[in-house]
Amino acid sequence: MKRDFLKLLFVENRYATWVYAAVAQQLEKQGHEIHWLVQNPVFKPAFGCVHIMPFPSNLTGKINAPDKYEWLARTDRGVLHFGATSAHYPHYDEQVREHLQRIKPDVIFGEATEFHELLVIRHARAMGIRYFSPNTTRYPADRLAFFTYDTLEPMGGDGTILSDSDADQMLEDIRHRKVVPSYMRPNESAPRNLPLIKLADKIRITWGWLRGERYITPSPLRKLTLNAAQKKARTQWEEHAAAQIGQWTELKTSKTPWVLYALQMQPEGNIDVWGSPWNDQAEIIRRAAASLAAVGASLVVKPNPKSKYEMNERLYQVVRSTPNVVTLPHATPMAEVFHFAPLVLSVTGTILMECIFSGKPVACLGEHAMAQYPGVTQINGPELVVGVLQSIERGGSAVATVEQARSLLKQLHSSSYSAAVWDPVAKPHFETQGSLQALTYAFGHMVLHHARS
Repeated sequence: MKRDFLKLLFVENRYATWVYAAVAQQLEKQGHEIHWLVQNPVFKPAFGCVHIMPFPSNLTGKINAPDKYEWLARTDRGVLHFGATSAHYPHYDEQVREHLQRIKPDVIFGEATEFHELLVIRHARAMGIRYFSPNTTRYPADRLAFFTYDTLEPMGGDGTILSDSDADQMLEDIRHRKVVPSYMRPNESAPRNLPLIKLADKIRITWGWLRGERYITPSPLRKLTLNAAQKKARTQWEEHAAAQIGQWTELKTSKTPWVLYALQMQPEGNIDVWGSPWNDQAEIIRRAAASLAAVGASLVVKPNPKSKYEMNERLYQVVRSTPNVVTLPHATPMAEVFHFAPLVLSVTGTILMECIFSGKPVACLGEHAMAQYPGVTQINGPELVVGVLQSIERGGSAVATVEQARSLLKQLHSSSYSAAVWDPVAKPHFETQGSLQALTYAFGHMVLHHARS
């Protein structure tokens, strides 16, 4: 018989841990037993049973982990973006296994972004322990979904059903860009002490690195180098895009076939983890453009306005040396591009959902949940986007119907909660009594209804 009070394990992930702690304190008052698995001790909570995994001490001379961890290296932002090796994987793999066997949690809450979380997920799945990853929804906006393990498959939800009229109004607002996902919105009002908050953040992160956290946190010198390279690549991109404005203007009004690819920000679990193995965007662009060139088509690439390390020298060299790639400036609004695109290529971008809700053809790389949405054409390689484009030209491409779009939106609403997580550094004012109550309800509902379902 399932007992009411369960053993809950939260996996530390920097500032997300602060949000979990606010919720966990409320869940502890309800009688649940709280445990923490901590990789970076700088962020260890001050209550509950805290289990700190020690930093490895015998990595001298080791470069990489055995091949059995290749799956992890493909998704680890430390390896993908920060120049880390995988030599520490066996140490943490053993630590995670031992802690889970000793704690025996009923349910685990954590993100699915850092390498230690992905190791926890692998062991939790093997042990039959539920792992829920809380994520703010893209559409419908301003809600909270719990994904299972390292997937994009939601579990739970408050079960509220949108009426057809409300769903149709929401779809109309999405199509006309009156609804913007929360992560895309600029801060309406920055805290007065924001400079001090940012300084404290840098000191805290650096202190963690000095204490030994070298596997997620790049060195200060590495960080400076990455930022300088990103700034240079962005400047080069803007210069190249400015020189191609004429090409873009002509492409919009001509009958020349083309495909739109919207760059996704990296590092970001959205593409690095959920999009794996399709998380090398420079390679996606190179391969897609080469296949499109063979049929006289172009690839238009729109950068993320807040681009990070996906904007690098390698990406710039690919677009600069590929004649049929047309780059757009960072400031180009999606509204000026989306309407004209005959076809969109994506991995796990929000634009994929916008295509569904707008009845636009979209080709998707990967085997994740979004690839199974109605109106999405799943492809197994960037080269295959040509076949989808040619199918459109023949009038044979599948798009989501109005009924399918409405049904999907209603499903996403029902399988989420009226709650949201917040960034304690960038948006500390989001933590209010009301937001905490809503978040606690969502976590508590998952604990009581889905821990062992």
